[in-house]
Amino acid sequence: MVEGGLLKVLYQHFLSGMAIKLNHRGVVFGRERSDALNYFLLTIKKSTVLQEIMTTAQSLSRLHWTYLHQLQKTSKKSIILLVHATFQRQLLQPIDEFFLFLVFLSVSLKERDLAHRFNIHQSTVSRIIATWTSFLATALGSQCIWLTREEVQAYLPEEFKDFSDTQMILDCTELRCQTPSSPLLQSEMYSSYKSHCTMKTLVGIAPHGPVTFISNLYAGSVSDKELFKQSGIAEKLTEDMAVMVDKGFLITDCCKCKVYCPPFLSKQKQMPAYQVKETQAIARLRVHVERVIRRIKQNKLFDSIITMSHVYNINQLFAVACMLSNYQNTALVKKWVK
Repeated sequence: MVEGGLLKVLYQHFLSGMAIKLNHRGVVFGRERSDALNYFLLTIKKSTVLQEIMTTAQSLSRLHWTYLHQLQKTSKKSIILLVHATFQRQLLQPIDEFFLFLVFLSVSLKERDLAHRFNIHQSTVSRIIATWTSFLATALGSQCIWLTREEVQAYLPEEFKDFSDTQMILDCTELRCQTPSSPLLQSEMYSSYKSHCTMKTLVGIAPHGPVTFISNLYAGSVSDKELFKQSGIAEKLTEDMAVMVDKGFLITDCCKCKVYCPPFLSKQKQMPAYQVKETQAIARLRVHVERVIRRIKQNKLFDSIITMSHVYNINQLFAVACMLSNYQNTALVKKWVK
């Protein structure tokens, strides 16, 4: 085993921007890396939370090995064979399993491809992905991403001075998925906007960039208003807060807070000048959430058609990707408004 794990070796090569080929245990990587994987490799050593997650993973791995060692001392042949088989599957260090999970998330390699590159069985790849999905969803989910009004105000960008009570910017996004065999499910999941079967989710960000709310994924046919109701976000918003949304969010009757939404033309032939300026101002600021969603979808798993085999844990996978985006180095708040 290379000292420090495969991640350490790959990390150095990613930093230098070199195309690499590792023959160690048959692992081969070239330039199919994504920006999402690059930024996370650059961030992992700088985040206290991520370091704690890796420390916990190492501890759990040692506990697992200790338990197996105790089982191996028994005289039952069946248990010994089970232990031997489990040891054969434990070829990767936790840091390398973590890297495998990131490659799956960021590059969207198939499990068979990952099994070949890491020289392990395909069922082991499935187990690693399922384990790390649950582990990261639990570990990152234990960190409260919702910000209080005072915390949002403390980091409010200057560009929001005309909308100073904005608590979050909301937008929906859709993930294309494999068409189910059931006609009923097809009709529920079909999105007229994407002309494909999709799963729809609501993402909320604070004005200065971090993701502060992630809803579950729903069938693609659900409306933005209904998704807002079912997500539970309305319960978190108070009268002294405001949300910024697109025209499709007709939610003024669903929440207590103020809603900043571009005005409709209605029966007017032309908008008044003040409404035009308001529309432009909201549009320039609302694009902020679209940039965050675009960053999340740099993980190619969500930019391709999601197979039914991953539907069972897609909520956790998407939540993990959203929470990992909060650890990206590059600040979203730029002078793009000007």
